[in-house]
Amino acid sequence: MTNSALTSRFIRPRETSDAAREAEPTLPTYRLPLRILACAALAAIRRKQRNGWQDALDLTARMSPPPDVTGIENIPRCGSCVILPNHYERPGGSWVGWGAIIISGALARCRPDSPCIRWVMTNTWSDCYIGPFRVPPQYLGWAVRGFASVYRLILMPAYDMPYHDAERFSGALSLREIFHSLAESPDQMIAFHPEAGGYDTLIHPPLGIGRVLSALDRRHIPCIPTGVFERDGRFAVRFGEPLHCGLLANLDDEQAADEAMRAIARLVPPDVRGVYADGACETARERMVEIQT
Repeated sequence: MTNSALTSRFIRPRETSDAAREAEPTLPTYRLPLRILACAALAAIRRKQRNGWQDALDLTARMSPPPDVTGIENIPRCGSCVILPNHYERPGGSWVGWGAIIISGALARCRPDSPCIRWVMTNTWSDCYIGPFRVPPQYLGWAVRGFASVYRLILMPAYDMPYHDAERFSGALSLREIFHSLAESPDQMIAFHPEAGGYDTLIHPPLGIGRVLSALDRRHIPCIPTGVFERDGRFAVRFGEPLHCGLLANLDDEQAADEAMRAIARLVPPDVRGVYADGACETARERMVEIQT
């Protein structure tokens, strides 16, 4: 949980949609308390872990205005599951981590006796900036690893880095950790962003995400699409119904990824759906019926 005040300056400015640009002046800028940052840094130095549930509850309690969370009834009350939110980030005010914090806080209240959710994130970023200065990814990696050790994050090689192919073995180990973590604890929850990056509108996931989702489906692990966005000056999180068991199991990589993303698109406003704006409400089952008829 890095500093939102800093990360809002880390990200290189880019063009946003007209709707997002018009909304930005009325939306708040979210900042992480220095106390939390200092405690996390100290824990990393001491190689200690922090209670992610409690930190998420503390941080969401400080948010003004408070986040709007709906659909919590769609979260299984026990058993393993995977949360699939869109990678929502508003340059200059809202870091993607805030969606993760809100989701974690909601799950902490919903399932306080479950192990703390484990988030999957990339092991570095290619577009990290402090003011006008770019932080080389190789220097950022050590800080991300320290942060991951504090909150038991699962790190994956960044797909947009030039040396990604050389990290295939590391990626395989990360996938193994995901599935091992789900199998090891009967109530473990995992969360990751299928898009693996992006800003205020949905984008296509990178190659391989669909295969992971299909493997989860074949293991009968519920996958919960989750919409993250901002409306009326506040953060909103919508948990959708779990994807139908068996829906993804026999789909190829692209089909499975698109099916999950369409489920997420149905949970966010039309202007956030991005490349999934057309046919966002069309399910795989509906498309199969059309083909058969």
